[in-house]
Amino acid sequence: MKSDQPITADNVYERSRKNSLFEGLNKEQIAALFSISRETTLEKDCFLMREGDPAEEIYLILEGELEISRCDAKHRQNHIIATLKAGDTVGEVSLLDSGLRSASVCARSFCRLRGISFRELQTLAERDHSLYSIFYHLSKNVGRRLRHSNDVALKAMERQLDEFKTRVTLGNFFVYIVIMMSLFTFSLDGLKYVMNVGKNSSYITLPLTLAFFIFFVLFMKTSSFPLATFGLTLKNWERALWEGVVFTLPFALLIVGVKGFLIAFAPGYEGRPLIEGLAAMDADPQTWWTFLFIYILIVAPLQEFLARGGLQGPLEEFLSSRHKVALAILVSNLLFSTMHLFMSLEIALLTFIPGVYFGWLYSRTHNLLGVWIAHALVGTIGLSIVGF
Repeated sequence: MKSDQPITADNVYERSRKNSLFEGLNKEQIAALFSISRETTLEKDCFLMREGDPAEEIYLILEGELEISRCDAKHRQNHIIATLKAGDTVGEVSLLDSGLRSASVCARSFCRLRGISFRELQTLAERDHSLYSIFYHLSKNVGRRLRHSNDVALKAMERQLDEFKTRVTLGNFFVYIVIMMSLFTFSLDGLKYVMNVGKNSSYITLPLTLAFFIFFVLFMKTSSFPLATFGLTLKNWERALWEGVVFTLPFALLIVGVKGFLIAFAPGYEGRPLIEGLAAMDADPQTWWTFLFIYILIVAPLQEFLARGGLQGPLEEFLSSRHKVALAILVSNLLFSTMHLFMSLEIALLTFIPGVYFGWLYSRTHNLLGVWIAHALVGTIGLSIVGF
């Protein structure tokens, strides 16, 4: 906001007292500096100086804010170093080393400044030697800003290191996925044989899940991500547990409704009971309970660790799109359901559809506890009670 207050030696003195550059100077000395200064105004987004320009003046900011930046020619980007406000000075470095401007200065708002020529300041200091204290305070200011620049540079290096670690982890992730999918493809004939001989898919899913689990444990050990990235955390566990139960109950009722719809309209389902129980697995009670125990305590948590923790979690870290969560859910479930195609297209679809729900549920808390409970409920109802 522009100020209509006229600039005089008195109000310059009041504002300059806040700046350590003028520490120890009396009112008369400030007035002498004011007499050799010139007023400069800048509209928002206008440049006071650009990096590499010849340097002739030092400026005292009376009003507004200035942004200091340096250009990265290699990547064609500007990096903001600092923001200066009323009472600060700008242009000191060139006064000390007589070099070109070391950074660009742009107005973040309307700015009013007083500029003092290096040559005139030197001439005035030769007449009043006490003004040489300005150069001493200048060196202290530059030292402070250099320290700040070092901190900024350190943070930038830390970000670059984190980005490098992420790229390395992405490479390892890609390699592990390719190895897994390749081994899975080579073993398809054997998997189909076991599927035809076995009574249910658990004879395949459990060892297959354990094999993939080993791959992802190796990936976790070589990655730079914390365990929380893979959903292994206590954070939000209460919310995850609550949502895993409450949100899944309507989904479970939907499964019953879909079974009823298929009985009414789909060939091959006519005459089947809505709730099949033991008949769903063609098993005796002991086998049924053993299956449920293995499914709930081993298969469900391991599969969620693979699909959500091992695939969706890292994908959310790697992707930078605004829709990265939705993409991570889609890609992780496509990969996971694809590995069920050797059983049947129906099973692959029945894996994909609940998987999208599990992925959404996981994205809310990034805690595996909730999706473990949800998976166990959906699987138990869908496979062992309703019977698909």
